[in-house]
Amino acid sequence: MKKEKKSFDLLIALGIVFGIYVILSYIIPVGYYNSSTFSSGETDPVGLVGIFKAPLYSVAIFVQYLVVFLSIGGLYAVMSKTGVYSKVIDSIVKKFSKKKTLFLIISIISFALLASLSGLPIVVFALVPFVSAIILLLGYDKVTALASTVGAILVGIMGSTYGNALVFKSFFGLDANKGIVYKFILLAVLVFLLIMFVIGKNKSLTKKEEIKETKKSKKTKKEEVIVEPVIEAPFYIKGSKEKKSSLPLIIIFIVLMVVSFVGMYNWYYSFGIELFNKISTSISEFKIGGIAIFSKLLGTFTEIGQWGNYEFAALILFATVIIAWVYSIKPSEAIETYFEGIKSMLKTSIYVALACVIFSIMVNSSNGTLSATISNFILGLSKSFNVLLVSLTGMVGGFFFNDFPYLVNSMYGGLIAFEESALPAISIILQSAYGFVMFILPVSVVLVAGLKFLDVSYKDWMKYIWKLLLQLFVVVILFGLIISMII
Repeated sequence: MKKEKKSFDLLIALGIVFGIYVILSYIIPVGYYNSSTFSSGETDPVGLVGIFKAPLYSVAIFVQYLVVFLSIGGLYAVMSKTGVYSKVIDSIVKKFSKKKTLFLIISIISFALLASLSGLPIVVFALVPFVSAIILLLGYDKVTALASTVGAILVGIMGSTYGNALVFKSFFGLDANKGIVYKFILLAVLVFLLIMFVIGKNKSLTKKEEIKETKKSKKTKKEEVIVEPVIEAPFYIKGSKEKKSSLPLIIIFIVLMVVSFVGMYNWYYSFGIELFNKISTSISEFKIGGIAIFSKLLGTFTEIGQWGNYEFAALILFATVIIAWVYSIKPSEAIETYFEGIKSMLKTSIYVALACVIFSIMVNSSNGTLSATISNFILGLSKSFNVLLVSLTGMVGGFFFNDFPYLVNSMYGGLIAFEESALPAISIILQSAYGFVMFILPVSVVLVAGLKFLDVSYKDWMKYIWKLLLQLFVVVILFGLIISMII
């Protein structure tokens, strides 16, 4: 019953967000930008039929998310089947058993840095099942595991350093290193706040538990029977006695992550690095006896640096097959285990697709969007660049677009109306404001995935995180004001 309530809680949150959009669609007319000129149209109501069609469209359009998350589930199930995966977790838990706080700090810094540098939160999420299992086995609860992994990813999105380099170069012509010092300062402040919050929260809970135990022991003189709580760590098998080496698994997993980051980050357009383009060309054009052997074997080969979610899922599947082969898992067992992993991640992937329901309406709109109309109204409240208005636009825009490049594109016409000198500050303010609402709104792909995967209710998450949200909001506004005066 408890799990059903948690699932229902998140479903209600998704329904409320979609309901708000449906109501707005009857009130606010759609619009669009043609360069910096805004044109307003008529209202474009979702309608009764649209209410039922939109979620289906969302799942259909963003099936790529389903493929990726299901692939992650299959990968971890096969890794768990090897037996050595759980041994790796046990060894790390043993190493940090007396340094639990240190592991939380390492987790937060690592996830935040990876998300900030790469701008690939879905790829970073592939590490969440592994790290969250360790955190849970160290004795922390699921909300702490969520905050120390997914929360850190969201902080990395807020304090993106090179993650949005391609976006800002494409739209604003900004160099990847423009304002990079300030971006790293913002990231450091956000990470520090998250670390102090998570550690402080756990110290507070520990003290409360100690007080409760003391009161209980005073009331009774009977011998106390200590019952250890059952810890459910994802894809972890307790007491694994597998004698095979864990080194091959570790190497394959590390290579998978490194190749994924390299392949999905656009090095050429962000930094002008041609190395990976040349490698791709060399592979596709390599010939033996006049035949492009790799081109024939591999088929259509997407250039390194331009990979998408499907390439990522294919790479995960390839790594899964290699792991099964290395550890001599029978094909029938490997397939059965793989589908068990898919089954365990099915609800998570569906909820992630449903989180994109408003986004799917935005990208399918041919007459304009509500987002453009609202952005134009907010930005139009001031004739010059205003930090508060740009921040508000970024936060409101996150409601409609849970993908940052699309968010920037939707309000690009309104932003280029400001003086060019303000664009570096605008870029930092926008991404921090957008990242902030991804902490809150159930349209956030990473947040919804984390909530569903770790079985944390939306209500519990908000109850846990609200004090940190106040701190982050203050930082976003103050940093925006400071950065607008410096850059």
